[in-house]
Amino acid sequence: MAALSIVVAVLCGLTALLGLYYALRELNADLVLLGACALLAVGWVVLGLALGLRDLGGGTPEDPITLYGYLITAVVLVVGGGWMGLFERSRWGSLVTGLGALVSAVLLMRLHQIWPGGFA
Repeated sequence: MAALSIVVAVLCGLTALLGLYYALRELNADLVLLGACALLAVGWVVLGLALGLRDLGGGTPEDPITLYGYLITAVVLVVGGGWMGLFERSRWGSLVTGLGALVSAVLLMRLHQIWPGGFA
């Protein structure tokens, strides 16, 4: 689980930096930024599936509603940022995509604070 969390954190950081770069250069979101956003969403889905499979094996968390609420929120946030980047054809769409990835990284850090041993 820790390796998946590290992969998701790296994808969050790279997508956020890429969105910031696009916004500073006044570029529209293209397939590179949108692909990074899609890859980040897939990373969140894989992390959620891995946690769900672990919970099916008998290790249920204390508050599963909050855990899976955070996971669903992160996926929706990243996908929504990607849609905003796709439909807002200015640098602000790229900035929203990057900010969605940044908030997604904060959600991941928060997950580790709430369940410190849950990802080991």
